Amino acid sequence: MSATRTGRDGRPLVTTDQAAYSLSMRPGQFRAWVSRHGLRPAGHRPDPRRGQPLALWDLTDITAATNPDTRVA
Repeated sequence: MSATRTGRDGRPLVTTDQAAYSLSMRPGQFRAWVSRHGLRPAGHRPDPRRGQPLALWDLTDITAATNPDTRVA
């Protein structure tokens, strides 16, 4: 049984694909966007299809980057 990792606001961490979809971007566009905004993954999880782990993103960090007026706990 695996526990779902959660972000600072209690929502589950999301994969790069899910985070990109939430901003209407493709994964490559999302990776470039987070690089420009200085965001880092909140964690990683193994990818059974590839050797490279999947990055997990905190939606609170993404919200703060898209809306600077949002207060983050």
